[in-house]
Amino acid sequence: MSSPSANPVINSQTSLSPSNSQSHSMSHQDVSLQTLVQHLLASKRSLSSINTVWRANEIVTSARATLEESAILTARTEFLRSGISEQVKILRKVRGGVESVYKDGQREFKDVIRTLDHANSKLESTMETLRSTMVESAFRPIDEEPRSLLDFVDEQGVETMRDALKESIRETKEAQTEFDSSILSFDDDLRALRTSMSSSPKPGSSQSHNDLLSSPIPEHLHTLESHAQEMAHLLESLVKHFDLCVNAIRHTEGGYAAVQKAASSQPPGAEAVSVSGVMNAENDPVHEEAVSEEERKEMLEVLETDAAQVEDVVGELRDFLTEMEAKHDIILDHVSSLTTKYTETRNAYDILEGIGARLSGYMIASQDFRIRWEETKLQIHEQLSDLESMRLFYENYHASYDGLIVEVYRRKQCDEKVKNIIKKAMEQIDKVYEADMKEREGFRLDVGDFLPVDLFPGVNTPAPKWDFMLADGQDDMVGHVPKLDRAVVEAAGRRERERRRNDR
Repeated sequence: MSSPSANPVINSQTSLSPSNSQSHSMSHQDVSLQTLVQHLLASKRSLSSINTVWRANEIVTSARATLEESAILTARTEFLRSGISEQVKILRKVRGGVESVYKDGQREFKDVIRTLDHANSKLESTMETLRSTMVESAFRPIDEEPRSLLDFVDEQGVETMRDALKESIRETKEAQTEFDSSILSFDDDLRALRTSMSSSPKPGSSQSHNDLLSSPIPEHLHTLESHAQEMAHLLESLVKHFDLCVNAIRHTEGGYAAVQKAASSQPPGAEAVSVSGVMNAENDPVHEEAVSEEERKEMLEVLETDAAQVEDVVGELRDFLTEMEAKHDIILDHVSSLTTKYTETRNAYDILEGIGARLSGYMIASQDFRIRWEETKLQIHEQLSDLESMRLFYENYHASYDGLIVEVYRRKQCDEKVKNIIKKAMEQIDKVYEADMKEREGFRLDVGDFLPVDLFPGVNTPAPKWDFMLADGQDDMVGHVPKLDRAVVEAAGRRERERRRNDR
């Protein structure tokens, strides 16, 4: 609006425009009372824009409070996330330790199972050898069904040992299942914690550290404050324009009555305007200090120029407010985002607290599994030792059977030697016997007629008959040594020699 005049009456009148426009200049004769009244009413309506300015002030106040709130939220969120990040690192180390215990147990268990399978395969092979080795019929009664070496040992001991091993394996798998459940729960907790923090930037990232610097609030707040100041200046210019209109009406004859009439007879749909308290009957020109014709002319020129800009100023105020509302919404959205991040971080902290409460249980489960596995592993190794002892017993049993065959063959050889000796001795004895019988018969023929019979009762007895028998009443059947096929004996001998070579 136009700059004010030096006249005291015009001095309080400030123009809406930066400079006067000569195109709008006119003499006071050209400005009718009706036009002045319309300018006054329009100016009065424009003063309702004060609500726009009040709203702008509310927005600025809200934005300032929001800036403080955003700083607090960002600081709290960063503090929590930084702490959570450190705790997550510790949890990952604990999880790694737990997994190490589990993997070590799994690896050792697989090694034990492989060792068990190998030992059992060797035992099965040995037992199959015993099962396929039939006892020589010469060793058994004639009417007995063929029997293998395995028929002469109790297999129940092997089955009992296998059942014990199966029970140890079952207990180990049960412990593994319990440990698996604990690890899965631990993983679920860590996954829930990771998910709860995945929507926000990671602690320590440049985005997290620069949240305040990258926040749109400071820049928007500066714009809002600038707009609010501009709006205040515009409202002030509207107020001064209104004062100028009132002043012009006061210095115009019949102005008050015209204003009252115009205010009370607005056309339908027009905004109602109240001039109560603004003007009254006392504001008659007779009570006002008179102004010169030059001053009045200048006042009317300024008024007419500013009146043309009232609607533009009101529109500009609305535009300012619209832009401020948009920026205010952006600020509120940003704070809402920060609040959401803080809430998510707080939820993550609550999850972390829950994990902390359960962490001791996970570590106890790990320790319990390790202790139980060490005890079971020791027990399985003892059972493996027993299994190997059983296998060695069966191996020795099979080797002893070969030794028995060789020994029976040796005994048979000895019997044959004795019998040969006896046979030769009997042949010599028989010769001595026959010679003795001839001599006795010759003696009887020579002197038998001359010697009295009762002189030597045994003179006519025949020579004694000698024979060989087992000593001390031994039963020949019990001491009987069976005769084995030479091929069987040779095979047993080869196996014996092979074993001795392997034992060296």
